[in-house]
Amino acid sequence: PGFYGISPSGNIATFSRGGSDITGAILARGFNAELYENFTDVDAIFSANPAIVSHPEPISKMTYREMRELSYAGFSVFHDKALIPAIQAQIPVNVKNTQHPERPGTMIVPETNFKAQHTITGIAGGKNFAALYLHKYLLNKGAGFTLKILQILDQHKVAYEHMPSGIDDITIIFKKEDLNAELIDQICNEIQVSLNPDQMQWIDDYAITMVVGEGMRDKLSLCASILYPLGQKNISIQMINQGASQISIMIGTRRGDAEEVIRTIYQTFFN
Repeated sequence: PGFYGISPSGNIATFSRGGSDITGAILARGFNAELYENFTDVDAIFSANPAIVSHPEPISKMTYREMRELSYAGFSVFHDKALIPAIQAQIPVNVKNTQHPERPGTMIVPETNFKAQHTITGIAGGKNFAALYLHKYLLNKGAGFTLKILQILDQHKVAYEHMPSGIDDITIIFKKEDLNAELIDQICNEIQVSLNPDQMQWIDDYAITMVVGEGMRDKLSLCASILYPLGQKNISIQMINQGASQISIMIGTRRGDAEEVIRTIYQTFFN
């Protein structure tokens, strides 16, 4: 059942799946360890999901930031929250195979003095997303438009994942497990009444692919290199958003295209 603990109210509780990763990181920080070894069932963290890409390249070294970005989008080898104590103490993490401990595995290290060996470190994707698209003429001139959306979400205790926007358009991306049909109807109705958008569309068929790498910084033609081969395969891009850190690009597509997106980007940069 995982590791047991006591909640602030005094109740016995267990960590969620991946709790042993978090426990190990907390102990590593508490002991001021030089290294946190995290043992799993694979030889290393791979640059793409082996269930989608045949024999993907193993990642020998990556930064905390890269691992956080990839874990969010679907890398399940290492619990994304488990990195936080290690990051706070700047402790390197070595992910290794329990059955083959002699193999080097993957080192996850601080960003300081890190030198990227490749433009892209990894590609990850998730299909458990949905989106609300809003269009309103002169949206960018309307003070408080985004604030009203956030207030409605806050009233329903719904967190959003991303909110890319343009001068007349905004897309709000959610994780599907946080929503149900009744809640979606309530949110949409309240936004319609409060903001009266010219167009509103709920997009249930939504997937996100994250392309991540410290080597992506200042690569001027990178977006073109990613999008051109996808266009050649007639894959419709619903959204593209570059992270503020410049080490990740998020691509929104239909769920049915998600795996082909990962394969195509992998073939472009790794083959």
